[in-house]
Amino acid sequence: MTRTCPKCGSPNPPQAAFCHNCATALGPQQPNPVNGQQFVAAQPQTQKAMISMILAIAAFLCCGPFLGIPAAILGWLELTAIKEGRADAGGKTMATVGLWGGIAATVLHVVGYGVWVLLGMLSANPYGY
Repeated sequence: MTRTCPKCGSPNPPQAAFCHNCATALGPQQPNPVNGQQFVAAQPQTQKAMISMILAIAAFLCCGPFLGIPAAILGWLELTAIKEGRADAGGKTMATVGLWGGIAATVLHVVGYGVWVLLGMLSANPYGY
């Protein structure tokens, strides 16, 4: 049974809390006729997206891959949830910053570490004095 969006009229999966087309909250579902339980739509939350963005910013400042990789993973998971209608579309920008910022911070730090090691090897005195 699909859920129709009250704003744009597009069909959505039954478990969607937000419209896939326009991100309008779909509201609570009707009671389940099998066991009488009522499903409640998820409240708009952008906590995971915000954490992803904060981790990405911190990854640029320190700890590179140790914070960048979790930021990228969390941003990707949150963007997937937004795409499937399980999360509020308001966190899309923060999740995108977390995803790409985490990837960029990880790559920059790994390349920086590599250059640092390479320069250290080149500047070492091969004669030992």
